[in-house]
Amino acid sequence: MRNLQHYVFTQHELGVGETIHGLGERFGAWNKVGQTVELWNEDGGTSSDQAYKNISFYLSSKGYGVFIDTPDRVSLEIGSERCCRLQASVEGQRLKWYIIYGQSGPKEVLSKYSMLTGRPGKLPAWSFGLWLSTSFTTDYDERTVTHFLEEMRARSVPVETFHFDCFWLRAFHWCDFVFSSEHFPDAAGQIRRMKEGGLANKVCVWINPYLGQASPVFRYAAERGYLLKRKNGDVWQWDLWQTGMGIVDITNPAARDWYVGCLKQLFDLGVDTLKTDFGERIPVTDVQWHDRDVDPARMHNYYAFWYNKLVYEALEHRYGSGEAVLFARAATAGTQRFPLVSWPFS
Repeated sequence: MRNLQHYVFTQHELGVGETIHGLGERFGAWNKVGQTVELWNEDGGTSSDQAYKNISFYLSSKGYGVFIDTPDRVSLEIGSERCCRLQASVEGQRLKWYIIYGQSGPKEVLSKYSMLTGRPGKLPAWSFGLWLSTSFTTDYDERTVTHFLEEMRARSVPVETFHFDCFWLRAFHWCDFVFSSEHFPDAAGQIRRMKEGGLANKVCVWINPYLGQASPVFRYAAERGYLLKRKNGDVWQWDLWQTGMGIVDITNPAARDWYVGCLKQLFDLGVDTLKTDFGERIPVTDVQWHDRDVDPARMHNYYAFWYNKLVYEALEHRYGSGEAVLFARAATAGTQRFPLVSWPFS
């Protein structure tokens, strides 16, 4: 019996014709009735039931919402196991949820939900302008970027923000915050020329909370305990995305300070905002966080919150309230309090 997993569940009725919406960014039918949904952040693209932004909140066409207050994996059977019932279950022996009534409609429900989990911040005016990205271009340099922007200007399409995706860094050094000297030998000068030339007013660069073993920064971070460890004290690594990849231990105050210091170096070059990519591939077995009170299973989804919070606060400290915004991929409940432009897929 000691090896059995314990779960707690709760149910409520679904009315005839009732529809259920929400649960974060999902790529299936808008109405969730008839679906089984797992709230567990995963890097699954846009053609499956997996999702980057799992939010344990749903909204009913009957004028109420439900917030399941847990960072754990939540399993939902929404009129799928029984056509007239919605069931939510979590591992363990405790499940806490809020039933939120909105007499005046969905807006009131959402307002009460954000009262519980955090009011959304105000997006800066410039973030509503056009963003242009190198996206999946794998071989580009200053000449390529300038050509992109000049062609946009030739077509009278003003670009507010230009985004450098992953290959501003050296390949398989993701993410050590160092511009590729081969492709961008004068990164600060290039950014300055882009802005002074009127090609783009703001610059965004891609980052993530991982660190490839090929980068010399990996050893620096590993030796100082800035990376997630296994229970035997070794750095936790895997090869799924890049060889020997480690994960920044965001529960370590020294690691957070180091990470913010790296971001400040980018701000000094003229970078205005950041794309907080990844943050879903957070292991739950054979791991030991710096904060030993952290439950790895509960940290899996919640890592996205702490990652975005750290980066957003660094931007806000540098550029001021009302000027900071994230270009984010992963999220969980509460992440809406950080103004963000959503990156919906990879």
